[in-house]
Amino acid sequence: MNYIKIIIIAWIIYASFYLCRVNYPISIPFINSDLGITFTSLGLIASAFFASYSIGQVINGYLGVRYRPWRLLILGIVGSSITTLLFGFSASPSTFLILWLINGYFQSIGWPILVKVIATVLTHENMSKGYGIFNTSWALGHALSWLFTGLIIDHYGWRWGFIINGVIFPAVNIPLVLDLMRHISPLETAKSDINRHRDEFNCITSGKHVIALLILALVYLVMYAVRYALVMYLPSYVHHVERHISTFLLTIVLFPISGSLGMVSLGFLFNRVAMHKRIILMIIMNIAVAILLSIFPLCYEESRLLGLLILMLLSSLLYGLESQVVSTMPVTLIGRKYSSLAVGIIDSAGSIGAFISSLVSGMIIDSSGFNIMLRFWSYVEMILPALLLTLMLIIRRAPCLD
Repeated sequence: MNYIKIIIIAWIIYASFYLCRVNYPISIPFINSDLGITFTSLGLIASAFFASYSIGQVINGYLGVRYRPWRLLILGIVGSSITTLLFGFSASPSTFLILWLINGYFQSIGWPILVKVIATVLTHENMSKGYGIFNTSWALGHALSWLFTGLIIDHYGWRWGFIINGVIFPAVNIPLVLDLMRHISPLETAKSDINRHRDEFNCITSGKHVIALLILALVYLVMYAVRYALVMYLPSYVHHVERHISTFLLTIVLFPISGSLGMVSLGFLFNRVAMHKRIILMIIMNIAVAILLSIFPLCYEESRLLGLLILMLLSSLLYGLESQVVSTMPVTLIGRKYSSLAVGIIDSAGSIGAFISSLVSGMIIDSSGFNIMLRFWSYVEMILPALLLTLMLIIRRAPCLD
């Protein structure tokens, strides 16, 4: 029963991190109309977040090996809430950029630390299912944060989406982190087998494991870039098409909610298959993602219902595939002791993808519009089958990885 409580607490903590992260994308169309800041500049601010987030993932992944998780989590929560509050009181693009750059580092603390915490309570047999369920925290947290922030913006304006979120974030999470601290210390002691950790260190530094980890990082970079083009600019696209706040909120919230269903369903599916078979399925699914992404805007503008169905399927695949690459696969590959470092490296690569995506997407929208931007990322998605095929060949030649 203790492990169930740990997963629930970790789920709530990470879902709440999105209060001070995705409030920015949903505010973009309102900041654009209120202050006249271009999408290129707004994309640059988002890219600054991911520059520091990327560096922070590696730093905090390493710190997660050395220090107690609760200390790092409190630092991330307090730091992110302060920068978010200050953002709500600011007005210039340069101030926005500096604050969101700092926020990126504090936000980077949450994921690698909590993945390691969850690794202490999951067995190898239920890892895909367990992470499939836990990973819904970043999809449903995303959805709930967008819904909550959207309602605040509708009633009080975009600034309050930063001020109120910045107050709620630490109020909810600091008590939960302190409660988590009381549960994880005994588990860390029970699992601190020196020989096993030495084996895991040898594992992470062996040649084939390093190559496989780097390919996973490249895969995640592309996946994250494609998904974040939607995360960052789907609210602006839907706002441009719809103009009605109720339809606007319903459409954008369906995106992460559908993603959470994809995480759970693919988690249960992949839990039943070996690693190389899992990768074959991922290749097929990524081709489907490229097709769906290219046809989504055309279908949505012709038929809202058909467009929403395509968006839901697209989201299920994007989130479900990402959740495997950034949690189950690296933990299976590297082991529990160094899981925060491995996950930090992979998530750091994803942040580089989001950095590129935020900036490039904004430039494409300013010059050519939303439809061309989405078509561009559908072409980029086709890089993934080749990377995944390479990963599968490495795994087939090293049976210990399968």
